[in-house]
Amino acid sequence: MLSPRAALPFLRTQRSGVLVWVGSTIPVTTPPFLGPYVASKAAFDSLAVMTSYEVSQFGIETTIVMPGAIPQGTNHFGGASPASDTAVSAEYALLDPLVARTHAAHDGLFKPGATADPQEVAAEISRVLSLPRGEKPFRSVVDASHAGVDHVVAFADLTREAFVRRLGFAETLELKP
Repeated sequence: MLSPRAALPFLRTQRSGVLVWVGSTIPVTTPPFLGPYVASKAAFDSLAVMTSYEVSQFGIETTIVMPGAIPQGTNHFGGASPASDTAVSAEYALLDPLVARTHAAHDGLFKPGATADPQEVAAEISRVLSLPRGEKPFRSVVDASHAGVDHVVAFADLTREAFVRRLGFAETLELKP
């Protein structure tokens, strides 16, 4: 992955390009017992939005691709380590049975026979990048669990755009030629 900091000097000079951020639906769905992960993804999403205002003025497009839960082919849940502070963890032992159900709960989000394939995210990125300049979506949700995140972010983005316009920064919502 190329970081925006590494790519931006080149993109600013050529006054065009696309920043594709691969985030997550998790800041909207906020499942229990994944606090640090959810918080990090929410911060990532906010950074992508804030960066979009700035880079639009250099003719750089932004797309945030938001995959839903993809338990197959990833090690999100099985590879998560328990808290290292065993004394504090012991005080929360009452929650251990609930925490232990996290992986199975996420697997159960899908209709029987349906899976979330990481390749669908790659295909969506490819689709978005193939769109003409100025026609790329600001957000694209790829969610085999059909959690309804696409509706939530559409409304949230309309609200955010209206607020930014009220602040007097409408031009940051538009791609400069």
